[in-house]
Amino acid sequence: MKILQRHILGEFLKVLVITLMGFIALFLIVEVVENLDDLLKHNVPPLICVKFFIYKIPAIFFQISPMAMLLAVLLSLGILNKNGEITAIKAGGIGLLRALTPLLLFGVIMSIGVIFINESLTPMANRAYDSLEQRWMKGNKNSLHMGRSGIWFRSGDTIYNIATMDLDKKQLSGVTRYKLERPFKLKERVSATTAEWDGAGWVSERAEGWSFSGGHTDKKELLEDYTFVEIKSPDKMQNLEGSYEKMSFTELAGYIDSLKRDGYETAKYRVELLSKLSFPMVNLVMVLVGIPFALRTGRNSGIASGMALSFVIGFGYWIIFGMTKSLGQSALIPPEAAAFFPVILFMAIGALMFSFVKQ
Repeated sequence: MKILQRHILGEFLKVLVITLMGFIALFLIVEVVENLDDLLKHNVPPLICVKFFIYKIPAIFFQISPMAMLLAVLLSLGILNKNGEITAIKAGGIGLLRALTPLLLFGVIMSIGVIFINESLTPMANRAYDSLEQRWMKGNKNSLHMGRSGIWFRSGDTIYNIATMDLDKKQLSGVTRYKLERPFKLKERVSATTAEWDGAGWVSERAEGWSFSGGHTDKKELLEDYTFVEIKSPDKMQNLEGSYEKMSFTELAGYIDSLKRDGYETAKYRVELLSKLSFPMVNLVMVLVGIPFALRTGRNSGIASGMALSFVIGFGYWIIFGMTKSLGQSALIPPEAAAFFPVILFMAIGALMFSFVKQ
């Protein structure tokens, strides 16, 4: 790497570090404000409070890294342009694309790095956060776990497994209730293909029940209009429905395979799965889009204009991504289109703008 390329990359990395730290600090402040009352109410020790927010950092990093990359590109190149260094590069006969290649390469590295962090560190941090929340905020009641076989949660001596849920339609699919007795022996089991909320409870028109004693099945019966009494109302289960979003790529892929085998709809889960690959690529896309914008704003542009432009571009991406993701989850467009269309669109915009940059 030549001295000029190292200089440009160094200036970019300085701004990127400051930007990342600023965004993370801002998000943590919001988290503190939102959760402080609950933490004080439950008398959570200060050290545990610190851990609460530290475990949030990997997920925050995943969300804000594209915006930080875009802002770092706009500010660092804006400063170089303002100081006349971009003009000097052109006057020296050096192609801008060649000089800025390290930024594009770093965008690729950043995208791969975010995928790695989201696959390894983020799920671990999410599980640690949920564990602390269950212990200190919920008294270890109704503990929740989501894995390849769906959502598992415990209420007293009863354990539930729910394959999938659609709270908009107020419907649960693949519901199984296990009644236990000490020492951890299965006493009863009730399974239903679907259960719907009737305003007072989750009711299945047709369920199958088994009772067990001494390791043998004592009784099997058909249960009509059976109510799963321990499951909470839809408005109290909103946080459960989105639990799959915290799963790693491999965990979510396994969950989708299990749903397919059982014949359940998987569109919204496949959109989330592919988004775990497409969203990190936005780090590269934002570099590709940011470079031509930064070079075309002129030498008189400042930090304020760079920040304003980054927010406009960033929110534009989020709006399009939100629309396509919603359409994909509703099965109106293929999951592949829902996850990758915004990336392809903004990459094409960046490539088109690059063609108008004077070398």
